[in-house]
Amino acid sequence: MDSKPEPVAPPPEHAHRIIKRYSNRKLYDTKDSRYVTLLQIAEMVRSGEEVQIIDNNTKEDLTEVTLAQIIYEEQKTHSRNVPLQTLKELIHARTEKVLADLREGPIGRLIPGPKPGEEKVEVPAKDSKPTLVDQAKEKLEEVQHNLDERVRTILSSFRPFQQLQLEVKRLNERIEELERRLKGGPPNGA
Repeated sequence: MDSKPEPVAPPPEHAHRIIKRYSNRKLYDTKDSRYVTLLQIAEMVRSGEEVQIIDNNTKEDLTEVTLAQIIYEEQKTHSRNVPLQTLKELIHARTEKVLADLREGPIGRLIPGPKPGEEKVEVPAKDSKPTLVDQAKEKLEEVQHNLDERVRTILSSFRPFQQLQLEVKRLNERIEELERRLKGGPPNGA
């Protein structure tokens, strides 16, 4: 009887550690079931562990932002100095990556510069296309607008805030009615 050899399962990928970030900014290590600090996450990364930081509410991947925050905190305390040139290269590489990602997306045709697979063409300085700084500024304004919308959404769901809004509306109506009376106009509803 011919028996087929059973397929060999590939070795498990290097398991990565999931860190959940809560709205109170606490970081929870799901592997060790404990809260951790940015410093502890930095040590995990330095020891070669794959770490992924996830927003507990939105499930958004915050790994890059958190690692950038770690670098910032370390630079602030001067405990680890990253060469200035390395920081500049990081910013340049990140900007290029963001632009490349945007160019590959549906709005890619709106962004000046080469499309993926095309050669880079120098644009004359007198061209009126938006500069990289203008594009970054526009993107920052978009992010700020999205944050403002999220805050408005959250605030509108708080009961005390809703009550305060109703009270302000009632007071405004009362002020308008008193102003009409002072001017000798008919009261509201008459």
